[in-house]
Amino acid sequence: PEREVALEAVQRAGAMKAAAAVPALARLVGQSDAHVRLAAVQALAEVGTPGALQQLERTIDDASRDVRVAALRAFGARVHRPALARLEAAIKGKRLTDADLTEKMALFEAFGAMCGEGGISLLDGLLNAKSFFGRREDPELRACAAMALGRVGTPNAIAVLRRAASDKEILVRNAVNRALRGGPA
Repeated sequence: PEREVALEAVQRAGAMKAAAAVPALARLVGQSDAHVRLAAVQALAEVGTPGALQQLERTIDDASRDVRVAALRAFGARVHRPALARLEAAIKGKRLTDADLTEKMALFEAFGAMCGEGGISLLDGLLNAKSFFGRREDPELRACAAMALGRVGTPNAIAVLRRAASDKEILVRNAVNRALRGGPA
């Protein structure tokens, strides 16, 4: 019940990569205190077992931005394919328009690491498609899609990136060039 003691216990469980602590950490992910949820997410990410990553899946839609970003970064680093459907839903959802650039980048990096050939059409639509009125998506969103295509790295993904290499938006063009070079976006 004491917050400081709980936070220290969570951090130690993560540092020790204690798989036995996963059920207790999973209960903490449901707490109302965002700091406790964030510590639990970070500990689950450090543990890194399939069971721990499965518990992280529900934090993709957490109310706290920091908790969502920590979970997304864990998925990007660990490539937990069962989370792919939730990541795709987050990309297609309304919350993405209100997200800041850090959260968008973490989401697209995780999606790009997992989606493979199956996600190229979604990312191509975000990067290159125009609406009925000739408008494109937000430049930040398009740059994140380019970064994700760079993570996919297949010949089809590279072809999609090359189509966008001469884009008028400098942010998009820079992201595409970095993705083509294989560097961080």
